[in-house]
Amino acid sequence: MRKTAINTEVVDGVTFELRPLVRNATNPGWVCLRKTPRFVQRYRALAPELQGCRMVEVGVDQGGGTSFFLKLFKPQRLLAIELSSEPVPKLMNFLAEHDKENCVNVCWGVDQADTVEVPRLVDDMFGGETLDIVVDDASHLLNPTTTTFELLFPRLRRGGLYVIEDWSSEHLMDARIAAEIASFPEKFQAQKQTSVGNADYEMPMSFLICQLLIASAHNAEWITDIRVGKGICEIRRGAADIEPGTPIADYLGGLGRWMLNC
Repeated sequence: MRKTAINTEVVDGVTFELRPLVRNATNPGWVCLRKTPRFVQRYRALAPELQGCRMVEVGVDQGGGTSFFLKLFKPQRLLAIELSSEPVPKLMNFLAEHDKENCVNVCWGVDQADTVEVPRLVDDMFGGETLDIVVDDASHLLNPTTTTFELLFPRLRRGGLYVIEDWSSEHLMDARIAAEIASFPEKFQAQKQTSVGNADYEMPMSFLICQLLIASAHNAEWITDIRVGKGICEIRRGAADIEPGTPIADYLGGLGRWMLNC
């Protein structure tokens, strides 16, 4: 039996095991971080500019990301919101040991698309201060992800960073399904309907990335820069005043709305 290589990353004395598809580390003394090495490298590169940051993390899951950002960025304040209403003991124990300044506030049972509760929590945590970074690793669905962007991107400071993780996940799943169909055609004979051909199909989250690319071309005062990597997208905020809740279509301009039929 071939052994699988174990990817670990040590941050401020804590060992994180990078296991994107599972929820527990192989060593009980480690923290399971459900991110790929590529993601971790990007956050490492961003760490110098984000020391002592004001941060919102959308999507907590088992808390590996929250623990990682606490140790890597040493945030002034970190608001983490999670749809599940059940606190994760591993995370709460980690914070009790490592968050001596009580800078982290984890809010359970919060829908990322809640246009009342999400702004209220941000106001309670940060008041009128701007944010330095938002990381969305929550539903990975287009509509709630778009709503969260509309709510929180305007709250960033000039030059602040909005990160959307796993934006391409649906395309990766399509590729895997296609490979399985090619390998076992008889098994999938009754299911040869593609996602695009399915009337119940929801537009993938990558549509938002397309919108943001066009928005960056339309108005650099709104989005100064956008970096699209494999599975991770970083959007830099410009200097323009943007009202929280502004629809993404308003970012696009007339040509962009015509191109994307928005």
